[in-house]
Amino acid sequence: MLNKYMQKRALKDLPLQEITLRKYEEPSSLNGRELSKKFLLSIGLLNPGESRDIVVDIFELLLESKKQKKILQIEAFLEKLKDKSGASAPNIRRQLRRLKELKLIEKLPEGYRITEFGEIKPIISNYVAEFLVSPALERVKQYAEALDSQK
Repeated sequence: MLNKYMQKRALKDLPLQEITLRKYEEPSSLNGRELSKKFLLSIGLLNPGESRDIVVDIFELLLESKKQKKILQIEAFLEKLKDKSGASAPNIRRQLRRLKELKLIEKLPEGYRITEFGEIKPIISNYVAEFLVSPALERVKQYAEALDSQK
């Protein structure tokens, strides 16, 4: 059991936001599922070597449904992914929530879709870069400045 001091300290060290970015080779030779997997690895929604990559299959389904301007319910994910490891309803909901937190998808009363059936690049440029990466980088610079100003 943690004492009061340790509890306060633990809460103080929790990040306000968190984003992981990884740089891989250029995507020129990739397509389909492998391209989606590298994209999700690049933005931290999947970790290298992770065997349970159901989020890739979920993202692929959302990309396919975007082409048809179709909104997917949880039941559709369960039906299409029933033979995949990790395709339980709670895990699918968790992965959808993670995609939603990065604004890649949105939840409507009818179900889930790629945000406004739009392109992915503007979502990365307008949301991830502007509202997640830039503020995080500015905070890192503040810490660096504070370190430099110490005696």
